[in-house]
Amino acid sequence: MKRFLFLLPLLITACANPLNLYTAKEYFRSGASNAAQNKWFNARMAFGRAWTNADLGNADDRVKAVYAYEYGRSSGAICDWTEAERGLKKAFELDTKTRGPIHMSLLELARMYHAKGDLAMSNEYFQKAKPVLDDLQADTRDSIGYADFLKEYSEVLSALGKTSEASALTKREQEIRSVFKDRKSNHDDTPYGKYCNQRSLTLHSPALISVV
Repeated sequence: MKRFLFLLPLLITACANPLNLYTAKEYFRSGASNAAQNKWFNARMAFGRAWTNADLGNADDRVKAVYAYEYGRSSGAICDWTEAERGLKKAFELDTKTRGPIHMSLLELARMYHAKGDLAMSNEYFQKAKPVLDDLQADTRDSIGYADFLKEYSEVLSALGKTSEASALTKREQEIRSVFKDRKSNHDDTPYGKYCNQRSLTLHSPALISVV
């Protein structure tokens, strides 16, 4: 009997992984559904719980990167800049580790800081993102998305007084748009800072509060 009681916690742990992974997927679906309806606080809550369950279930780092990324984006939509930064930086860390799409979190960090009003940090991440996007040939793979990136980057540079650099990016942006007039971006914009009114609950970090 004592031996059984000793083994019981191990058995529970062994069974916990698939349950946590399933729960994480369900919360992620809920988060995506809420985000599609612009219910960003609810989305952030669900993505946070997905991330926590993924950690508990020892999910693949590539999966955890997705959950952290969406948690960061949704946090930024409701103006929780601290949690937005935490999620997006974790996504970048995990994608770097697994050779994932680091350009996505770099771009979101740049845009998040821009919306927050931290131009210096925004410029830093735009600067990091550009060579990665150029290596991926983003100007041909997602021409309008790349033009949008150049437009945002040039706005930050202009605000920082770097007019020469901004003008060069604006020129390249206009060249791309003149060639690909009928195309649309493959990128869905994150509404950073647009739903601050939804940050109505007192939870500090949903990712660390609920695991079920």
